[in-house]
Parts: sequence; structure tokens; C-alpha cells
Amino acid sequence: FRVALMNWFLARKTFPKLNIKRVIQISLVHDLCEVYAGDITPYWGLLPEDKKKRREVLKRWIRLPQKIKLKRDRQKFLKEKKSLEKLIKLLPVSVGREIMNVWLSYERMGNLEGKFVKQGDKIETLLQALEYWGTKPNSPVIGWWEEVYELVDHPLLLDFLSKIEKKFYQNKKINGEINFFLEMSKIKKMPRRGWVLRKVKNPETIAEHAFLLTLAVWVLGKMKNINLDKALKMSLIYEIAEVYAGDRTPYDGIINSKNKKEILKRWPRLSKKEKEKQFIIDCKEEKKALKKVIASLPKDLQGEIFFLWEECKESLTPEAKFVNQVYWITTYLQALQYFQEDKNFPILAWYEQMRVYIDNPFLLELLEEMEDKFLAGQKLNFCSFN
Repeated sequence: FRVALMNWFLARKTFPKLNIKRVIQISLVHDLCEVYAGDITPYWGLLPEDKKKRREVLKRWIRLPQKIKLKRDRQKFLKEKKSLEKLIKLLPVSVGREIMNVWLSYERMGNLEGKFVKQGDKIETLLQALEYWGTKPNSPVIGWWEEVYELVDHPLLLDFLSKIEKKFYQNKKINGEINFFLEMSKIKKMPRRGWVLRKVKNPETIAEHAFLLTLAVWVLGKMKNINLDKALKMSLIYEIAEVYAGDRTPYDGIINSKNKKEILKRWPRLSKKEKEKQFIIDCKEEKKALKKVIASLPKDLQGEIFFLWEECKESLTPEAKFVNQVYWITTYLQALQYFQEDKNFPILAWYEQMRVYIDNPFLLELLEEMEDKFLAGQKLNFCSFN
């Protein structure tokens, strides 16, 4: 999620030299192979059993003879490619082929976008390492610095690296994108409130859902006549205001300690007037939070994000309507997975919600497939309502 945001924001400075939509797509798929292959690090098979020795090895970037490095890189590539091939078999052939081609452009750095994302990905990992361990002399972050300086050569990314160094090591006040990216780390840890209310263990975070939403908009959007570039951007910024606004739910204002258990079983039945009032309140608070979270960004980027967010919030265009409905579909998909794990999970609330929010014929077909898969044989006490 943050890699996609970071590469979009930084790559836009090079437009039209870099295709921004392709940059976002490469950022989204570069690690999908890990679904089956796992997260293979450069240290695999090389770490000593002794914990103390292992910690020492992990403090530095791994150095290997070129012949051995190439052999290991090839083994890793083949394992990950096989994993991705298994994953994309679940998709229509044309979409799967596009994902594979996008992934290959990252692995082989075969075009400008692939090379840019490869370098940006390493910088985002460095930033995460600094957030984990800081800059103390014994910090293992030095290994990530060594990797980054071995790979990164793009002038724009080198400039961004110098800003990271000034902020973390020289304690200088740095304005711009870096502060935004650090704020985004908050929603990587922020669980979605709907799952927290229902006491789901290790619930999905806001950033995790944003990633799934954006990936789903890409895959499903390929089969619809929409501006995919705009839709992908809308998806990425869909929930960034929640850094300050929090994750609001339709139950806010009507739930209390006495009615909580019962009210969470069903989708809240509000009048049209109540819904409009709640929408205005939510929109006002989120808009204020959005302005705060994007304040450190360049003015033109602030404008683009704010325009996309407003367009999406008010469902003003086909892209906005599509993204909003995919948002609810992906939320329902997660709810169905929780229900699969625990039959006490109150799935009826989401079942009812889909009948309120989803009217896109294409997504209604998908909805039916999802329910056939997860709810076959289940008896739900469903009462229709407008």
C-alpha cells in the first residue's frame, strides 16, 4: 500500500516520462508471488543457527561472489514465478497475463517503470526499517542503507534518500512527501473498527484493506469501461483521511454498551433523513482530516488528491461509483472469510448491506458467486428493506 503511494507521488515528478498507472500497478503486484512462495530474503539458507551470530550477520547487507549471487537470484525468480503462475490461474487469461507481464517488468527492471518501482520499493523498506529500529549505532538499518546505495541510481530517488538521511540522522526539519509517508505508517497498524466492534482476533488493518481494494479495482476494472488510472488513484487515497478522522462505521451514534451485541447482528436501518445527516457529518470531519494529512504534500498533488477524494465520496462519476461499490464488495469478502472461520460471526449484517449498496450488474454477479462459495447451505434470516 505505502509502496504504491510512494512510487505514485514520486514518479509524478517525472511525468510523462513515466507511466503513472503502470508504476502503481507494478507496485501492487511486485510481492503477489509471495502468496505461495513466501517472503524469500537474500539471507535464505545463509544464516547461522546461533542467535548471536545470526544477529551479527543481519546487521549488514549480504555480500556474495557474483556467480553464487546470480545462481541464487535465478532460483528465487523461478520459485516466485511458479507461485505467481499458480495465483493468476484464478483470473481471466487476459488479466492474468497482464499481471505476469507487470511483475516481470519489476523483476527484470525491463522498462523505466519497473526500474523505478524496484528502487522505490527498497527505499520504502529502508524507511520502515528506520521506523522499527531508529538510528542507533547498533541498529540493523545499516544493512538496508547498503542495499539501497547498491541499487538506487535515479536522481529523484537519490534526492529523496538524502531527505531521509537529513530527517533521521541530522534531525533537520524536512517538508514534503516524506512526512506524509510516515503518517501512512499509522494506518498500516490501525485495525478496521467494524472488525474490532465484533472482537475479531488480529483484524484487518485500514492499509491492508486499501491494498485489497486497489488490487480489486484493477482486476475488476479491466472488465469495465472506466478510466482505470483515475480509479486506482481513488482506491489508494480512499481511506487516508482516517489517520486523523478514525475509522467510522454506520453504527456510530446508535450503539451503546446495552444494545451492542444485538445491534451488530443486523445492518442499521436508518431513514433517508438520518442517512443524509450522518453523511454530512462524516464528510465534514473526513474532509478536515484529509486536508491535515495532505498538508505536507506539494500544492498540485494536494489538489489532485482532494479532487479525487471528493469525486469518490460523492459518487460523481462512473469511476467513483465503481470504486465505492468495490469497496463494499471487498469488505464483504473479508467478512465472509471471518464467517468461514467462525460461524458465530454476524454475517447477516453484511448480507443485508450488500442489498443496499450494490446495484452494478457486473458486481451483482460477483456477489452471487461469493455467496455461493461461502454461504452455500447457510440459513440467514434475511428481511428485505429499501
